[in-house]
Amino acid sequence: MKILKVIIILLLCSSLVTGCWNRRELNELVIALAIGLDKTEKGYQFTVQVINPTVSSEATKKGAVGSTVRTLSAEGEALFDTWRKLTKLTPRKTYFGHIQVLVLQEELVKEDISKFLDPLIRDHEYRTDFYVVVAKDGDSAKDIVKTLTFLEPIPALSLKTMLESSNENLGSATAYEFDEVLEDLKTDGKELVISGVKVMGDAEAGSQVPNTETSDPKTYLELDNSAVFKGGKIAGWFNEQQSKGYNYSQGNIKSTSEMVSCPMNKEEKLTVEIIRSSAKMNAKLIDGVPKITIEVEAEGNLVDVECELDPSDMKVLKKVEKNLSKHIKSDITEAIRVSQEEFKSDTLGFGSVLHRKEPSYWRKHKNEWEDLFPAIQYDISVSAKVRNTGSLGHSLSKEG
Repeated sequence: MKILKVIIILLLCSSLVTGCWNRRELNELVIALAIGLDKTEKGYQFTVQVINPTVSSEATKKGAVGSTVRTLSAEGEALFDTWRKLTKLTPRKTYFGHIQVLVLQEELVKEDISKFLDPLIRDHEYRTDFYVVVAKDGDSAKDIVKTLTFLEPIPALSLKTMLESSNENLGSATAYEFDEVLEDLKTDGKELVISGVKVMGDAEAGSQVPNTETSDPKTYLELDNSAVFKGGKIAGWFNEQQSKGYNYSQGNIKSTSEMVSCPMNKEEKLTVEIIRSSAKMNAKLIDGVPKITIEVEAEGNLVDVECELDPSDMKVLKKVEKNLSKHIKSDITEAIRVSQEEFKSDTLGFGSVLHRKEPSYWRKHKNEWEDLFPAIQYDISVSAKVRNTGSLGHSLSKEG
């Protein structure tokens, strides 16, 4: 019943978001919640996940996930043309005002991503608070959109929740909404970074209801690292460490866990749960040469200790904090290294900071920034504090 109520609310809301001049009856609409865009031999494929308007409360009670949504796809030479072809597949007008996620095929974004986002900007029905992700490891956007989920009957809402939860608790996801993507694309000296997603298991099986009815689904969606762009085109992928380093540098880390070496034995580990962090980036000219400074502050709790440790000893605690600071700095350094050496992409926004702090320098060197960026010098300062060491004064791991 809960899902049915959500669907009813969405349907009612859809009738209120537009003015009287283009008002439509509810039975004339089908609500789209996810979009997938793919490049094909014929041009482009436009896939939408829609709420099944005939869903019944009885079907919902029985957990009939397949009856909750349907997937529609159309192909054409141009995106707008492909989009309009959807009208041949349903007697109802597809309403895009409640989109939760836009999935872009990796092959598609080897071309300029802006041209695929432009039709969405121009259509008055679209809002800008939906997430944008890239399908990874050869999966099509259609594969992602048609995969049913076993805990949330509406897959688009499941993917949205995964992005938000990972962004809140893991630190390696880069959950960017559509308006944030547009902002990065138009910001001088800052390249785009967004999360990747892939299908684990057989994509075809994942679109079938039986996969969601087992206690151990063989096919499911998984967020996987972050896509790095350069000039609007995909340049490569950050791994988990690099994604986390990028997010630390941007002040995006809300909560995550870090496993670091114990002070007395590097082979043994302890885990700190980061509960808050912040970042500041600055730029200055030294003898006419730009240098970027990144200052990160992190605060966490000691949650797991595999070594004999007395966290009440301030000297020991300081060593833990030093190791944690070093670990975070290493992640940020690695994100910068691959950005400069492999992708040649200013993902962290060094140029954007120079634009704000040294506008005269930026005006003079903006057009050659692509060549200058790989050699830009930087300094990273990380201050990590461990506030809560738990209720035990010593680890139990060495006690008999």
